[in-house]
Amino acid sequence: MNPPNFPSPIQNLLKLASDLRGEGGCPWDQEQTHTSVIPHLLEETYEVVDTIEAGDDSHFKEELGDLLFQIVFHCQLAEERGAFRWDDVVQGIFDKLVFRHPHVYGETNLTSGEEVINQWDELKAKEREIKLGTKATYSKSSILDGIPMALPAIQRSEKIQKKVAKQGFNWPTIEGVFKKFKEEILELEVELTKTNSISNRKAEYDERTEDELGDLFFLLINLSQKLSIDPETCLRKANQKFERRFSILEEMVNSDGKQIIDQSLEELDIYWEKAKKKIKLEVKN
Repeated sequence: MNPPNFPSPIQNLLKLASDLRGEGGCPWDQEQTHTSVIPHLLEETYEVVDTIEAGDDSHFKEELGDLLFQIVFHCQLAEERGAFRWDDVVQGIFDKLVFRHPHVYGETNLTSGEEVINQWDELKAKEREIKLGTKATYSKSSILDGIPMALPAIQRSEKIQKKVAKQGFNWPTIEGVFKKFKEEILELEVELTKTNSISNRKAEYDERTEDELGDLFFLLINLSQKLSIDPETCLRKANQKFERRFSILEEMVNSDGKQIIDQSLEELDIYWEKAKKKIKLEVKN
């Protein structure tokens, strides 16, 4: 079998997906389902994010191609089931975006990003009304309907809190979030004390403790929104900062002819401070 050779690159990619799934194709691809390739879809999405943050255009282009093929592959699976085709997906997103941009393709005049977001939400609500039949039917549903359950917890929490905030269900100031945060910290401490976990290196699982800890995570996301900081990006940067410092700590310990596992926490903390100072000097220079 020769590889596809159409004038259009997307035609080649669509035919390639069909070839992989068809007779004489790839045994692995032939075994896959929408569900089985979910991990690959997620992995490729995160790899795209990594290249964006790294500012690596060469790999960015490559990872976008990998992500595009995931979409093409799902379209191939759907076409085989008689559900929809690639053209249906493309036309659907085209029509949706035209409908949601009347300030570009219509007579609506908007001058700020906030106005665009508000209009976007209104148009999405109209779309739901159309899908559900009537406005009366839609009014009985929750404003939280439509937030995908499969979203990562941080992202889903963001969407939940943004939606309820637009209904006025939110603290008007950061002070209110901090006050609630202090309350939740105390409640968590009480639960840890009850289970004798606060002084143990490894505590047993406790449902109440999990509940209180979850409240703290939820509040941190609320605080990040108040500060206009993306929590996912914030946490990724914190991870990267920790990894950088710890890798330097490892180098220092190894250069002293020691093993990390043999060092006390106090000794490792000294190395940690040295690693922080080294990074600060590198930044200055």
